[in-house]
Amino acid sequence: MIVDRYYYHQLNKQEQAIYKAFYNGAMAHQDIIPIPVRGEFSQESIERIFMAMTRDNPLIYFLNQSACSAASDMFGHVAICPQYFFTKEKVKEYNRKIEKVVNELAGQLHLLECNDYEKELRVHDWICQNVKYDYEGTDKNKISRVIASHNILGVFAYHKAQCEGIAKAVKVLLNAVDVKCIVVTGDSVKNGQSVPHAWNIVDIEGDPYQLDVTWNIGAMEQNNRLVAYDYFNLTDELMRQDHKTDNSLPECKSKKANYYVRRGCSFQMRYQLMAYIDRLIERNEQIYEFRAEGRLNKTGIEKEVADRIVQRLYERGRSGVGIKTCFNRNLGIYRIEIS
Repeated sequence: MIVDRYYYHQLNKQEQAIYKAFYNGAMAHQDIIPIPVRGEFSQESIERIFMAMTRDNPLIYFLNQSACSAASDMFGHVAICPQYFFTKEKVKEYNRKIEKVVNELAGQLHLLECNDYEKELRVHDWICQNVKYDYEGTDKNKISRVIASHNILGVFAYHKAQCEGIAKAVKVLLNAVDVKCIVVTGDSVKNGQSVPHAWNIVDIEGDPYQLDVTWNIGAMEQNNRLVAYDYFNLTDELMRQDHKTDNSLPECKSKKANYYVRRGCSFQMRYQLMAYIDRLIERNEQIYEFRAEGRLNKTGIEKEVADRIVQRLYERGRSGVGIKTCFNRNLGIYRIEIS
């Protein structure tokens, strides 16, 4: 198991010292946590360190950020006064359950027997197939639901979570099997509107990649797909189509571990794409999924491919073929299903 404390290393030395004190005090469930600073300490600083600490350490799911404050005495000693969602005993109980689930999943998915790419793929697929997006996870009348949905409890205890809980669970599972992974926060952009969002950056074979499991769950729900891989290991260039972040993050430039590149179904040339489609037809496949890069990603490419499938099948004696098409034009991902 690795502990990937990326955000800790983005802090200055004083903030790192406070982070350590805050972390140790929170894990011990202290009501008052002395920190190594004298004089004034702003609420803004607390929030910045809190965010770094909880993104680095998703197992700190029991702290109420909005109720954490700083206090000082007449001598200038400063302490953080946290508020906990659960008692110390309840946290221990939850931790035992989480550890049990993580260990069982590592065995069930054979995560210790495969390379880092396969580990990521299996964790991604398990979450996509077993965790639902929690549309009631912001209902303030259901506060316990909100707490769980934004943390790993939503995934591991209830199999329902929002983006933050999903991203933190991805980090816990991958870090547990020695894959570097960080939680990213920013905004997602859809139909011109920005909303707060969380996803991951995963290190595969020495290169960082953007991963959004939540949006892949959304693509599954929208298009009735078994598993979607639209946002599996993207470059920054592709991710910026609909994700924005102000954080200083690892630069994601490699395409090698992108799902479609790895599977050999990402194309820049038309003849390559059509040869791939013909091979799938020869194998009597029902689903044709591919990524079109560069100039190949244009309006009408899905119709061109669908027409070829229909024509080739007609030549093979099959007529009356039904076609269902879905695509993500921003990313150049297309899926054609025949019936």
